[in-house]
Amino acid sequence: MNRIIFLGTGGARIVVMKQMRWSGGMWFEVDGTNFLLDPGPGALIRSLENGLNPKDLDGIILSHRHLDHSADINVMIEAMTEGGYAKKGVVFAPRDALEDDPAIFRYLRSYVDDVKVLKEKGKYQIGKVSFEASLAHAHGKVQAYGINFQTSCGRISYLADPRYTPELARSY
Repeated sequence: MNRIIFLGTGGARIVVMKQMRWSGGMWFEVDGTNFLLDPGPGALIRSLENGLNPKDLDGIILSHRHLDHSADINVMIEAMTEGGYAKKGVVFAPRDALEDDPAIFRYLRSYVDDVKVLKEKGKYQIGKVSFEASLAHAHGKVQAYGINFQTSCGRISYLADPRYTPELARSY
């Protein structure tokens, strides 16, 4: 069965801080592949409440490093890999989520099979799902990308808080 489980739709930072709408990201079960997109605050709790086992994840995708999208990425890496005892999965993230003030802790990177840097228009694979990072989104001082997934069900696109531009619209 293919499905997307919304662990929270988030919103502006005030919405997240007050948890007016949960902000745990989206869990995809598509073409036999399980992955989490933008594990914001509450991703672990919301996953468990929905009967989802983080050990079933094949990977995690982070669109950008703002807390409303990345707060639970480290705990989800821990849960996916059973604290590093079951090395597995791939993490995809923009370069600035891995550098100076990283959103993803350095010691956790060895827990996964691979960490891949998202680049504008880069093409990637997670399990049986292929995807492409969008044009860079104008979103503050962070590197941010939307994602265009190609699945057996068709194309699924995700926009991560972009400022609208005609070029952005054409790219989707």
